[in-house]
Amino acid sequence: MPTNYLYGTVLTGEAVAANNRGENIGNTTTLQKVFLQDDLHTSVSAEAIRFAIRYRFQLQGLRVNRSYDGSLGRLKYEDEKRTGWDPAGAVFVDDDLMGFMDAAAAAKEREEEDGDEAEEDAEASGAKGGNGKKGKQAAKPKGKGKTTKRPSPLAIGRAVSLRPYRGELSYNAVSGEKEKGKLSLYSAEMHTTEYQYSFGLNLGDVVDKRNIGHLVDAILDPPSVAGNHARFAYDFSPASIVLRLTHAHSSRIQNCFDHDEARRTYKVDRLLHRVQSGDVPAGELIVAGEIAATQAGSRLKELGATVLPGIAAAGVETRARIARLGGPFAAVAASGAGG
Repeated sequence: MPTNYLYGTVLTGEAVAANNRGENIGNTTTLQKVFLQDDLHTSVSAEAIRFAIRYRFQLQGLRVNRSYDGSLGRLKYEDEKRTGWDPAGAVFVDDDLMGFMDAAAAAKEREEEDGDEAEEDAEASGAKGGNGKKGKQAAKPKGKGKTTKRPSPLAIGRAVSLRPYRGELSYNAVSGEKEKGKLSLYSAEMHTTEYQYSFGLNLGDVVDKRNIGHLVDAILDPPSVAGNHARFAYDFSPASIVLRLTHAHSSRIQNCFDHDEARRTYKVDRLLHRVQSGDVPAGELIVAGEIAATQAGSRLKELGATVLPGIAAAGVETRARIARLGGPFAAVAASGAGG
């Protein structure tokens, strides 16, 4: 049976990203940065995006193993050791899509190794002093703990700004009463840009196929993605999105949006080239959002891609295509199914 994958690249709308707490250099709060095409871009971690998706599952009332208590600022687990994990039974949506690993077994083995090294050091010291036992004792069998793990069917890439970072800064003063000797002035890096990130999901590895639909909903309507944008409202929902349902093991649509500096917008030339060359079959693509009204959107439609003006419509079409795979995938068709 062929493997089915859902790949996607999300492009947010343009907004001002900034960080008012967390990482800083001196009295300047910073944004994470990466180099792309030999230029400096700001970035948001994949972990921040995954956290937001998981938190959305919680907000929707789905069965999650790990939940977040905002009042206490801590995580809570229903089954931290995953002792109840049973692919043949009911599974938590976050464990199903994002996987897990209990590293207790590795920690136990590390402790045993440290103990063995300590014994060897003591024996070596004794040998030098003439009082140690000669020769090495027979190796003790190591107790192996149980490793509980599940590889994540969902992979998410780091979000990268579409536009290069040009050093935007704001200067601020702490509000309230000023205390003598305490710094009250600070600056914050800002970046007016869109962000794009890509994801991939191995549909066959998802135990409860209804969770595929929950992920589609979360991608199209995520809660706030904090990360280095804490305290600032930045909408991480798609302004444009490219989705691909395929048997291919390579996405070929990853980060397919590029900044068009001359026109102050974006372009998808690499995507068009791959479709025109046959490397990405146009019939596998769902293209939606603002890109539908562009020349590139019209060209993709001519080539055979499904091009839709609305993001919600892309979700409906994606669910329908996955449901048509048949068998257990039929459960993906209904939006809002229980988790």
